[in-house]
Amino acid sequence: MTEPFSYSTTFKLDKSHFNECYQESVVPDYSLRAYSKAILLVLMGLGLSMFTEIDQYAAWFLIGLGLVEALSVKYQRPWWLARQMLSRGANSQVTLTIDEQGIKSKSAYVDALINWQDISAVQDTEQGLLVIHKGDRNYISNRCLSDEAAAYIHSRGDGKTPAGPA
Repeated sequence: MTEPFSYSTTFKLDKSHFNECYQESVVPDYSLRAYSKAILLVLMGLGLSMFTEIDQYAAWFLIGLGLVEALSVKYQRPWWLARQMLSRGANSQVTLTIDEQGIKSKSAYVDALINWQDISAVQDTEQGLLVIHKGDRNYISNRCLSDEAAAYIHSRGDGKTPAGPA
């Protein structure tokens, strides 16, 4: 009888971790569609300013909001990184556990479990693994994985249990 697999490690959600997560899991979109909300806000602000008698502060607020939205699209990476570093989870310790049940992450603010049957694919990236499940994606850095844990994730990631001795 084989012993059930279990792997546990801790890591810190620091700037280098967030930077790696963005680099390995986000595909930046700079198309016109990405700017659509910004364009809409600016056009609404201009429309309010030119064609209504409404207070100009509301119109300029919408124009300013549109410009901020455009900057958030143009500078997606630093914008995302700043938001993560300002979150309450920044610089906290996370315990990652990989076992027969799934992939668990636990910190002072998050207690999440990704069940094996929910995972549809596991993709290798240059610095880790991208776990795709039920319309979502999670990144796991190789810095916090052993070779055995990465191999186990791959073996279970397609929803099938690994073949072992009976």
